[in-house]
Amino acid sequence: MIRRARMTVARLEKRMNGRFTALERRMNDRFTALERRMNGRFTKLERRTNRRFASVDARFDAVDARFTAVDARFAAVDTRFDAVDARFDAVDARLDRMEARIGARFDSVIEKLDTHFRINKNQFDHHDEILHEHDDRLKDLERQTGT
Repeated sequence: MIRRARMTVARLEKRMNGRFTALERRMNDRFTALERRMNGRFTKLERRTNRRFASVDARFDAVDARFTAVDARFAAVDTRFDAVDARFDAVDARLDRMEARIGARFDSVIEKLDTHFRINKNQFDHHDEILHEHDDRLKDLERQTGT
């Protein structure tokens, strides 16, 4: 049996260090390759996600623009309603003034009519008295003459 020379501690350390260095290089190469693949995948995922968010942001911007347009329309409609309200208030004021003038005129006409009714009633009563008196006299004469 052939005996090998014994390994010294320094040689064993050098050999073990070589093995660990080779193992470390292989592991580093594997991790570097894995890191490259993962970075590529994450970069693709990030780009896709960014594109999706960009499209969603664009849609939100479009919705915001529509809301802004609707708000502007509501503001315009409110302005028009305010103008209509002002016109209605002016018409109401004119109608109130006209109603007061017409009311005063009706009161005047009613007073005149009342005055005329009183005059006519007095004349009617006077004529009615005269008529009844005349009728009574005719009846008295008819009774006296027998007709």
